[in-house]
Amino acid sequence: MNDVDLTLSQKHLVLVFAYAPTGLGHLRVTEALYRGLAPEVNSILLRAQDSQGEFWHYVTSIMPGGPAFLEWSQKGLPELLFTKVYRFLLRSQTKTLYQQMSTILDERIELPKTVLVVATHFGLAHQLAQIKEALELDKWVKIILVVQVTDDTDQHIWYVPGADMIFVPSEKTKKALESYGKIHNLPPVRFEVLPYPITPALAEKLTAEQMQNKLAQLDKDSKSMIETAIPISGAAVGMDFSLILMDELHKLSARFRFCIISRYASYTQPFLAKLTERQFAELEVSPSTREIVDKYEDVYERKVISLEMTKPSEQAFKALFNPNQRGGSILLFAKPVGKQEYDNLDFLRRHGLIPLESEQKALWQKAARGLPSDGLGGEEVVQKAAHWRGIIIPHQPKHAAQFIWWCLNEGLFTAMAGSFIEARDYNHTDELGSDGVQKFWKKIAQLVKEVG
Repeated sequence: MNDVDLTLSQKHLVLVFAYAPTGLGHLRVTEALYRGLAPEVNSILLRAQDSQGEFWHYVTSIMPGGPAFLEWSQKGLPELLFTKVYRFLLRSQTKTLYQQMSTILDERIELPKTVLVVATHFGLAHQLAQIKEALELDKWVKIILVVQVTDDTDQHIWYVPGADMIFVPSEKTKKALESYGKIHNLPPVRFEVLPYPITPALAEKLTAEQMQNKLAQLDKDSKSMIETAIPISGAAVGMDFSLILMDELHKLSARFRFCIISRYASYTQPFLAKLTERQFAELEVSPSTREIVDKYEDVYERKVISLEMTKPSEQAFKALFNPNQRGGSILLFAKPVGKQEYDNLDFLRRHGLIPLESEQKALWQKAARGLPSDGLGGEEVVQKAAHWRGIIIPHQPKHAAQFIWWCLNEGLFTAMAGSFIEARDYNHTDELGSDGVQKFWKKIAQLVKEVG
């Protein structure tokens, strides 16, 4: 074992993953971090017992007016007031969590000296910070609280006083949160910038044959089936959009074949029932959110996926994979919901991983008019596309299908399949790469040595 594994596998150390079931994003990050551990490292999964959080996530994501209210509450004075009130509520409702943590420690055969908590949701992070000192005194343990921000967003609620370390995907977000803490006289917190933790399971390099398969899928003159993944979000945003998009793409070409990964719930059942009637659609379904995350990874391990249609949630950071890696599909981003998804798109633009807004608008206009991609701002569009890992599709499904078909026929997707992040000269190397999980655990091992 290496030094990191030796540090984290000590018998007197307990590793607790704390997540909330509000969507799939927090669980996906937890799963990615878990996959980066050696088998010798024992860990425990702690799920927030917060049904209200799940309800509000669903309401603000999919109910009429919900997304608009969410975005209003994430800016300016509404955000300042919301953060203050929500932080107070979270930190005043810790009884259940205290009992959960006490049970975890009391049932250990080997009495722990150090408890390392990795929180991928701000709710549990605030509550754990609140009970941290009392648990240390009651159980005679040292508690280390680490928080992983699950979007490249500077939403104030992610500033967790009492955390030992908070990981963010960019220097921009780090500076913004540090500034917020200083302005509002909050206890200082240590922020670290690392590449976003995407699952190591999908970092495997494709074989030469598999890469040829992917390139054939993206060749307009090929007859190869175009394998397209469509993961449905935890709140099931965009089901109608996805259904129409699939139908329209199949009308344009029978080469398109879709794999839909979705949770089975009362609100997804009608959508899933319609899909069973479509021979060009394959379903991966489970009532368990944890199993859905596993099924998503299994799809990528079984198939060579060339395209994925998704929201710019935490899935946006799959753009850090290269095309010759198993998870390196071209990402087709649907309409964002919430400030954090706009922030994720901004991250991708800053690093040249998707077109600039002006370029995106020009592409949509060319596609709508059926014009060739003979230039974009004085430069060949295909040359620009050679640097992109994703692209935003129009918000109307029929227009989106036409745009995807145009990109395929204009050779944009073929160009994008040659985009390799490692070959570029970036100033912010701490923000890029598919090795964020490994770097995360290396930092954590250093922290455990410092304060454990």
